[in-house]
Amino acid sequence: MDSNSTISKINRSRYNLKQYLSSEWNTDTIKDYSDVEIEKLYSTSKPTSSDIYFGNASACNFTLYHKRVPNHRLHVIYYNFPELGSYAVKITKTCSEKLNALYKEGDIQPEDSLIVILYNQVPENLQTSIEDLYKLGQEELNINGISEDIQKENDSLGDNKYNQAHFRNIHIHHLDGLSIDITKHVNVPEHVAIRDKPTIDSILEKCNCRIDQLPIILRTDAMAKRIRLAPGDICKITRVTPSAGDVVYYRVCK
Repeated sequence: MDSNSTISKINRSRYNLKQYLSSEWNTDTIKDYSDVEIEKLYSTSKPTSSDIYFGNASACNFTLYHKRVPNHRLHVIYYNFPELGSYAVKITKTCSEKLNALYKEGDIQPEDSLIVILYNQVPENLQTSIEDLYKLGQEELNINGISEDIQKENDSLGDNKYNQAHFRNIHIHHLDGLSIDITKHVNVPEHVAIRDKPTIDSILEKCNCRIDQLPIILRTDAMAKRIRLAPGDICKITRVTPSAGDVVYYRVCK
């Protein structure tokens, strides 16, 4: 493990997340740190201000509050990072069980969403377990409902309110991927999440189709994870071509 490289990647991931999340979440709490300051956080023992602790780099974790549904929280977790200068620990699908324990034990609220960041690449079986965890969370919200405070805030948005799939939304990332802003790459078209019903209805009318007739973008797609798509969202993709200019097409998240 290259200590300097890891610290730099964590710092860049924070900057990139701030950019990706700022339209919907209050990112003012994401402080700008130097690599030296990030290294100190990395080596800090268990933070006293948080119940979310998964070893090294846990002090780099942060929590954001939704701009339009202020009681809805998003926890960004650097999960089980190795000691600086040491080899990485293998992460298994038990990671999803430990994340689920945060909900079961009341360390976080049932509606809270998660972004989980691993030092290593995300194993396929763990990605599957995370998707299963997301589905389990949705089933529990179906049974128990959303808290009264969040429901009131969401209902106040009228037709622009969020559907349940946006709560307890969970995505998992490889640190290397988040340390690079792929949205700036010349071959990556712009992706915009469309979540509100009026805009979705307008798109479907323009395309003369039902939502289930649109092509699909999976929740596990690299860009879908960055803009935190949830099932039922439409992703507007704009590709710039030399011959036709801006070409817009739509995908529905599954």
